[in-house]
This record gives sequence, C-alpha cells and structure tokens, in this order.
Amino acid sequence: MTNWLGVDFGTSNSAAAYFSDGKVVNIELEPGRNMIPTAVFFDFHEREILLGTAANKALIDGLDGRYMRSLKSVLGTSLMSEKRPLLGRRTDFYDIITVFLRQLKSRAEKSTGQTFDHVVSGRPVFFHDGDPQRDQAAQNDLETCYLRAGFSSVKFLFEPVAAAFANAGHAHAGTIGLVVDIGGGTSDFTLFRTAAANCIDVLASNGLRLGGTNFDRQISFDHFMPLLGRGQKLKRRLPDGIIEAPTHIFAELSTWEKIPFQYDPKNLLFAQGLLRDAVEPQTFSRLVKVLEMRLGHDIAFLAEKTKISYKRHATSQDVDLGIIEPDLYAPLSQDGFEQSLARFTPPLAAAIQEILDNAKIPASNIGRVVTVGGSSSMHIVTDAIGHSLPDLANLEIEDGAIFTSVVDGLAIAASQQ
Repeated sequence: MTNWLGVDFGTSNSAAAYFSDGKVVNIELEPGRNMIPTAVFFDFHEREILLGTAANKALIDGLDGRYMRSLKSVLGTSLMSEKRPLLGRRTDFYDIITVFLRQLKSRAEKSTGQTFDHVVSGRPVFFHDGDPQRDQAAQNDLETCYLRAGFSSVKFLFEPVAAAFANAGHAHAGTIGLVVDIGGGTSDFTLFRTAAANCIDVLASNGLRLGGTNFDRQISFDHFMPLLGRGQKLKRRLPDGIIEAPTHIFAELSTWEKIPFQYDPKNLLFAQGLLRDAVEPQTFSRLVKVLEMRLGHDIAFLAEKTKISYKRHATSQDVDLGIIEPDLYAPLSQDGFEQSLARFTPPLAAAIQEILDNAKIPASNIGRVVTVGGSSSMHIVTDAIGHSLPDLANLEIEDGAIFTSVVDGLAIAASQQ
C-alpha cells in the first residue's frame, strides 16, 4: 500500500503524521513519543549510529562518540559536503541527514504497518534570509536527503502554512488569522483567511533565520562563556600590553551546529595558548577542560534548559555548571535574561509588520493570532506581536498545538495529493 507521509523535520525535534478516516494520526516514532529529537550520535565503541532520544542519552551518559544536533541549520551551506571520518568512513551531512530520515521513514512504517513512498515535508519560509540561491540550495539539499532515504517523491509546504491548515477549523469563515511559528532555527509567519473547515486562503508568508537555538546561543554566550574566559584579559608579548581574549571560540562553542567541530586539536592548542597568556588563568583552564572533555553540548543543553525554565517561571536563577567544575554557578538575573534576549524582539516585530504591509492588511483586520513552536510563548515573542498589533488587548492569542500543529497540517496537505 502506498501513502503520503507528512514530515516535520525540525531543527530541535521531528515528527511524522498521516491522514486516515477523516483525521490526523500522529505516528509513534519512539515508545510513547510522537516527537523525537533531531539528533544523531556516532558511538565509537559500539560502532553504531543512535538517533533521537537514544542519541541524547548517549551524550548525557558520556559515551565515546560524536554527537550532532541542529542538522537543519546546515542545509544550504558548504558544511553539507564537508567530509569527516566517522565510524571508519568519510561522512558528510548528506549522509547524516539521510540516515536520520531513513530511520524516521522506517519507524513510521513499522509503527503503522503501512508503506510511505511519498512525503510532504515542512520547510521554513526562508532557510536563509535574503539569499534566494542559498535558500533554494537548502531545499534541494533536503530533497536529496529524502530521496536517498527511500522516498520516491517529495513536496514542500511552508511550515506556518501547514500550521494554518491545522487550525483552520477553529474560526468562522472570512476570519483573517496570523500564524506565529517560532521554531528551533527559524521564525515563520503566515496570514490566512479561513474559507471552511481545513480550507484556507493564504494571503502572505514571511520568515527569518531566528529561533530557539539563537536564544540558547545568546544565553550561553552572555552568561556561561565568561566563566570560560570570554571578556578576560591576555598578556600581549609584542608589543607589551593587555588585550581582550578573541571571542570567536566562545561564539562557536555556543552554537549548536558548530559545537562538534570545536574539538579539533588546533582549537585545543589555541585554548592552551590563551591559558598560557591569561592574566587570570582559572577561567581559561575551564575552557581547556571543556574542549578536552567535549562538554560543549552539555553546556548547550544547560542553556536550553535555562531558557525553558525561565519561560515557565521568569525568575532569577543560579545555573549549576558543576559538569565543568565543582560548585561553579552562572548567576542569571531576570534583568540579565531579558537584556540578553531583548535584541530579538525588533527583528521579530519587523517581520510581522512586513507581512502585514506585503498583504496590505491593516493590523485592525486581524481576527486571531495562533502561536506554535516551542519558543512562541516567550516574552520577546509576545512583545513583538504586541508591537505590530497594538490592539492586542482586544485580540485573544490562541495557543495552537505547539509541537504538532505543523505536522498535523502537513498530514492534511498530504491527504490532498
């Protein structure tokens, strides 16, 4: 039996669903889970590849291997074809993403007892801002991986449009809605008019390469990296004097998709050089330890956990960095957190305003706002919405199915093929 599958290949998590008997069926991809981390772990000891939750567990358990996450962020970049030795063969990101998608397809077929030869995949409005050629290259890269994974045909749908499909039946015909989809790697927006149940007219879409992983990065860079030496002083040899440590190693150590490449011996030598020239060596000794012990992803997970905790409680906290050094804490005040992330509100607000301008629809005509995506409820997002929709007090923001709206809509679209 041949069917179309809807797949939400996300920066942080992925999901699959199909349409059957008039409803969306979310597929169990792991025991008890319809959504799995978009993560891969190459286990050097067992010489096997672990995916999803198993990959995260292998990292947390400290197994010897290479962990990779935020795979979607690499699409359309030169990193896609850069080969590195993994488990005895030279491997690039085409291979890695294909392995993940092939396993997702296999798990979906095993879970449902059906064969899925065709896929409707979500994609952000822009993989890359302001670069149409690179954006098309990213979609081409992803299509190549789907085909290598065993699908015979691939169609793409903007993720916020899919979310609009999933939420179309919740308003009267003629209502104009705005989907705000803040995912792991991108923020996407769609203006739509409800026509009938599961039927919409798309008025405009917009997006930017900004999402939850950017928030994680900023938290780590601003509040964790100073404990590893960011902003610390170095003794300059020729001429004599004091300079500030270069920031590039801290920026890359804070960036999910770049962390796996920070353990190169050259980086370790660079960090040891910083330690040698440091005015206050203790912080740089921690940096050396992080590289030697490959703790970069552990720190990134702490940044993500901190973001989630703050989203829920909005209070100051001391983040435990005992994985690096006993009794090491990063104090993070409420003001410090807000200052770190406040820089993201203006571009989000500008993207919302741009979609209104492009569709020539006044903000007062918006009858509903539907938020989806893991970071959609953060203050910086609601502030951006409020900036572009000043009558927000009279407009209810609807929380869509935060994690499944996109894949639900993809399954609906797949059923129409």
